[in-house]
Amino acid sequence: MLFGMLSRAGARRLRLLFGKELSLNKVDIAPFEVFCGIDVGKTSNHIVALDRHGDKPLINRKVPQEEAEIRAALEEAVDFGLALVIVDQFGAFGRLVVGVAKSMDIPVAHMPPRRFRQVAETYGEDKFDEKDAFILADASRTTPRNIEFVGNRAELMAEIKVLSSRRDDIVEERTRCYNRLHDFIHQVSPPLEELFSKRKLHNDLEIRLIARYGGPIGFRQAGRARASTWAAELKYHCVDGPKKVEQVFDVLDRQTVMLPGAAVIEEQIRSIASRIIELLAEEKRLNLMIEQRAKMIPEVDLLQSIPGVGPVYAALIAVEIGDIGRFRDSNHLASYAGVAPRKEESGTSVHKRRKRKGGNRRLKNALMQSSQRSVQCDSLARAYYERKRAEGKKHLQALRALARHRVTVIFAMLNEGTFYEPPVEVDENGRG
Repeated sequence: MLFGMLSRAGARRLRLLFGKELSLNKVDIAPFEVFCGIDVGKTSNHIVALDRHGDKPLINRKVPQEEAEIRAALEEAVDFGLALVIVDQFGAFGRLVVGVAKSMDIPVAHMPPRRFRQVAETYGEDKFDEKDAFILADASRTTPRNIEFVGNRAELMAEIKVLSSRRDDIVEERTRCYNRLHDFIHQVSPPLEELFSKRKLHNDLEIRLIARYGGPIGFRQAGRARASTWAAELKYHCVDGPKKVEQVFDVLDRQTVMLPGAAVIEEQIRSIASRIIELLAEEKRLNLMIEQRAKMIPEVDLLQSIPGVGPVYAALIAVEIGDIGRFRDSNHLASYAGVAPRKEESGTSVHKRRKRKGGNRRLKNALMQSSQRSVQCDSLARAYYERKRAEGKKHLQALRALARHRVTVIFAMLNEGTFYEPPVEVDENGRG
């Protein structure tokens, strides 16, 4: 079941790679007597149930997005025989329907969006909930190759998407807090803000010092000796803690005047810094939950072999790509990810390549962040990045070019089921 969203060729390659007998997650409809197509929605769902012959709907009605109502409708369907529930989406609005059905031991399948659009074209152009539910039931009855069980893999993918979405929220809030914190520290003591400038506040020691003492008033009230003793007792900071406190008091000596509103501002500084510590702990917890689920998705092992791609980014990339078979080529995948440059032409003007707007934001972020890390840890990535900078590209432009280059690698790896292998350097005699 883990390979239910892979293309047949991709699953076969991964089967050979991991030495496992893998199910493609296709649905055998032979045992089922009732096909319940459910078009899920935010506040209500529409259910159409058909028997094997599909002559007349056994059930055809709107069902509120409430557990009791969904359960009652499914119990009615089960009365007609062994039922299969088919949904158009198993995440987001479909989570309640899937959860209720599984709690009743009713198998659940889904029809991927692209296949649904292709199938729906054969039923005419009109689109409404009742028709969509009928298509799900009827197409599952007649062409079961278009549906897939919602099994372990699909659930893992859905869970990782939820966790990564929450992780994005935390990262955004943390960024806002850091920006506000720098502003507040500068308002009470420009020399202190200079000491903690840029990313220095991202360090564990610095953020804990600020969370405890706030600013000049807090540090001076505690005194140099007491603050040094406290910093020395921090885990992992017994040596550098007191040194940092000495630096703090040295810069505070450069400003003796208390600026207006300093006491209130320092209260806010302590509050924001404490919130950042909470957010860091929450992000760490979410990363662990993502990593635990990622271990059960085979593509993650492949992606982690790429320099700069850790378990979290590997999981996010795998989840957002889904079935690699839905992309024609690496250009298609790059466009979907929002890292493909956009060509512009006007009259006789020279072609220009600009940043492409849109794309899958989470996939783009994972590609860009992992590319940034690869520049720091991989000589080949660093050389590619520096070559783009030498061509006149700015930092983000060069990073985006590297991400686009890595998309080509990712596309090939997932299609072939192979681990990353750095290109072999060839000498002038053609020897590697």
